[in-house]
Amino acid sequence: MTLQTDPAYVFGRSSDEYMRLTGQAALIGPMTERLFRDAGITPGMRVLDVGSGVGDVALLAARLVGPHGSVVGVDLDGSALQAARARTGRLGLQNLTFIEGDVRSAEIGVLRRGGRAARAGLPGRPGRGVRRDRRARPPGWDRRVPGTRPSPRCALAIVPRGDALGPDRPAVETFARAGTRVRMGRQLHGSYLTAGLPAPTMREEAIVGGGPGFAGYAWLAGIARSLGPLMDKLEIASTRQLDLDTLAERVRDDAVARGAVVWGPALIDAYARRP
Repeated sequence: MTLQTDPAYVFGRSSDEYMRLTGQAALIGPMTERLFRDAGITPGMRVLDVGSGVGDVALLAARLVGPHGSVVGVDLDGSALQAARARTGRLGLQNLTFIEGDVRSAEIGVLRRGGRAARAGLPGRPGRGVRRDRRARPPGWDRRVPGTRPSPRCALAIVPRGDALGPDRPAVETFARAGTRVRMGRQLHGSYLTAGLPAPTMREEAIVGGGPGFAGYAWLAGIARSLGPLMDKLEIASTRQLDLDTLAERVRDDAVARGAVVWGPALIDAYARRP
């Protein structure tokens, strides 16, 4: 696994990570689709998907906009985009294009207006990034950003809390020390206003469940496993001691024995529509 220096993504790039992303998309897909529909994504729209990875969100958007709409996915990871393009080809989709590059400078030709390619920008200041980004996005543009609850239970190492099992500190510390804006979900409202957009509609959702068949055990353990190399590098936690390969089974067994539920980190939804 290759560690990344870009603070926007701390999980590294590997085939295991691509599989984790697809599994995650299946788990939170209903939330994502609900957000997109509420935000107003409808047939015929043009959508820009920033950070497409292996293409799960872009594929969902392509289905919603239909053959008369278009979706452009942008990502730095060429290997992930190869997988995304292969999936698109197998499905025979003609309304979905992927571009390898930095969205801060990439020309998004499919979103051309008046013969001039639209550019999307996401520099270090979130408000300025949203302001630049909105020029390349249609009305009903949405953004989904993971957030964290304002308590020490917001990371992804699982610990018992009464009748529930929830996240603890090591993973959120990994995000923070890697330069990730761990409170970005809470800051979206101000970022939209700074960008000159209307106040966004927002909500918070989370994956919560229990019992032997709950898919959230593998999801949370997969996130911890992807963060493992960086945890080791930053000396936040020892992945050897955490035994990440058996984490999902141990959390499941503990939850079932306790009759407890397991909850994941907060997911903050936000969208705004230009007049």
